[in-house]
Amino acid sequence: MRISTRFASLAVACLFAWSNTTAVFAQRPSAPKLFSQKTLLYARIDDTRELKDKFAQTSTGKLSEDPQLKPILSSFYSTFSGLVQGMQSAVGVNLDELLSIPNGELAIAIIPSKKAPIFCGLVEAGDELPAVELMIGRLEAELNRGGAEKTVKEIGKITVTRYQFAERENRQFGFFTNSGVLVFTSNAEYIETLAQIWQGSGIDHKSLADNRDFTTIMSRCVGTEGERPQASFYVNPIAMFREGGKESPGTTAVLVTLKTLGIDGIKAIGGSAIFAPNDFDSIIHAHLLMDNNRRGVLRAIRPKSGSTEPEDWVSDKVVSYGTMNWDFDKTVKAIAEIVDSFGGENAFENNVIVNGSKQVGIDLRKDVLDQLEGRISLVQLVLPTKQINSQSNLFGIHVKDPQKIKTEVLPKLFEKAKSTEERWKSKLVGDSSIYYLDITSPSQNIRVPSPCMGLVGNQVLFSDALESIETAAKTYSSGDDLLKDAIEYKLVRDRIKAQLKDKESSIMSYQRPEESLRLFYDLAADPENINRLEQVSANNPLFQALITALRSKELPKFEVIAKYLAPAGAFVVEEEDGLHYTGFALRRE
Repeated sequence: MRISTRFASLAVACLFAWSNTTAVFAQRPSAPKLFSQKTLLYARIDDTRELKDKFAQTSTGKLSEDPQLKPILSSFYSTFSGLVQGMQSAVGVNLDELLSIPNGELAIAIIPSKKAPIFCGLVEAGDELPAVELMIGRLEAELNRGGAEKTVKEIGKITVTRYQFAERENRQFGFFTNSGVLVFTSNAEYIETLAQIWQGSGIDHKSLADNRDFTTIMSRCVGTEGERPQASFYVNPIAMFREGGKESPGTTAVLVTLKTLGIDGIKAIGGSAIFAPNDFDSIIHAHLLMDNNRRGVLRAIRPKSGSTEPEDWVSDKVVSYGTMNWDFDKTVKAIAEIVDSFGGENAFENNVIVNGSKQVGIDLRKDVLDQLEGRISLVQLVLPTKQINSQSNLFGIHVKDPQKIKTEVLPKLFEKAKSTEERWKSKLVGDSSIYYLDITSPSQNIRVPSPCMGLVGNQVLFSDALESIETAAKTYSSGDDLLKDAIEYKLVRDRIKAQLKDKESSIMSYQRPEESLRLFYDLAADPENINRLEQVSANNPLFQALITALRSKELPKFEVIAKYLAPAGAFVVEEEDGLHYTGFALRRE
């Protein structure tokens, strides 16, 4: 929409506008009823007041009110507010007043039109009249100085205000207020249509609530016991790209390519967030809606049901664990068809398999693709050294013939790598041969990743830290302290099984947020890290506020923070119309 920065800031300020309109209708349309059926993008908070109340019941909300931590957060907020005080001179209110304005439904949408996409919004302001009057005054003054033409028009019982610049058609704005709600758009003419819809004047209008894709997604994004989400979103990515690029000559070519690849089979993406439902801290849903007849790239998306129990090399000390069951044969076949469609017959076999095999020194078909068992796992661990990037990643790939991998494939890869880089070395950990790139870190503050690989059980492990694979090999040899035996993991696993009704999922994950936070806590408590942060935060008010808070207040013991954090989990299931993701955090009682 190419609005100038100054005008945009004032336009955003007008989101919270209020007028003295006294007309009150028995029932106003909610955002899904107001916005068009063809809406490209939509995001909504059902009720900001309820969201605040529900968020206060979550672990994060309770943590922010802890008497030992609240002084630090208060110091951070007051410092940040002072650093952005210039906002008040621009829009007329300070940060506290701005954040207090939304008092109910809050939604935005992008609507297609013959010209540029139209940005729309709905804000339920409540009784914050003094603050919004100041903002309206600043907007009026700025628009008058800029030469905008103001038009006031009565649409039924609603007064619509429009601003347009005669010589700059793309700079326009329209809004009306009613029943304490502001409705606004970036198109001065379209605001009249919204005013008619708002009053139910009988114009031909099919709303987003009539969009079958939207309702299908939203019906899958409620709580486990039917709880209503506090926040939701919806987007049609293909239509969004088509609308946003219709003035670009290259858009048609890209759309043809997307169709060839089958990506146009993605119909919509949506999701929701539910805070403090029964027995949970929060629940997140996301749904990828696809055509039933999938083509091209979408045929390569091949999750399958299977076991998600952690392997015997996964320690209960991990930060997170995720595993995925996948039909690699069908994925490779779909990818080969796509490559051949662009590169000609046997392009995938010749250019990828044959040439790739020469590069790595093994047969990619026999030694890699034919060996894939159909499951991959990802583990994250925090290394003992407290550095900014101390968290490492460890991948485990299940294979069909571990002996072949151990005696033939990995040694060949090692020799090929060593021929080009002499720092590649090997060592024996238990019964596992580990191959790693021996790198000395030049800095104590930043960890230099060290690629490594090895076979542990019937899985090939890859990592960016030798310590991670060593830990996995030792855990497998000892059989002690396994994640699958941990009580907290079992709690998450049982919740997932209950929601799946004992069916197997395709993808599953488990997180320990307290362990992720522990690393950041240790870094924040280190004066040297604070000094380094200060050196790079001269023009960043957020970091400046954080540094001030950390220097002025003493951090409480980590146990004060950890007691609020509970394990979390997620799973993905394949459905007839797409993929559905469910993530949740348990409630710490």
